[in-house]
Amino acid sequence: MKIIKQPVDMIAYFNVEGILMPIKFRLESDDKMLKTIKISNVLYHTEEKFAGNLVRTYACNVIIDAFEKPCELKYHVHNCKWFLFKI
Repeated sequence: MKIIKQPVDMIAYFNVEGILMPIKFRLESDDKMLKTIKISNVLYHTEEKFAGNLVRTYACNVIIDAFEKPCELKYHVHNCKWFLFKI
């Protein structure tokens, strides 16, 4: 997987236990077009402190151009921003 750390627009929900779960995200491609990517499943999620800030990391499988690929999403709790970290 390649590290890209690109900010994304995210659609997510809270499950019954109150855990934030991503559904799909939108990112800007190299040719400045917006592309929507669906998350097929979340493999696991963890919480960690990064530079004193709480970050939730989600390992997921996503569907890109009819192919399933692994990726890693990060949610920065202090400023409510999502990043596509690895793909």
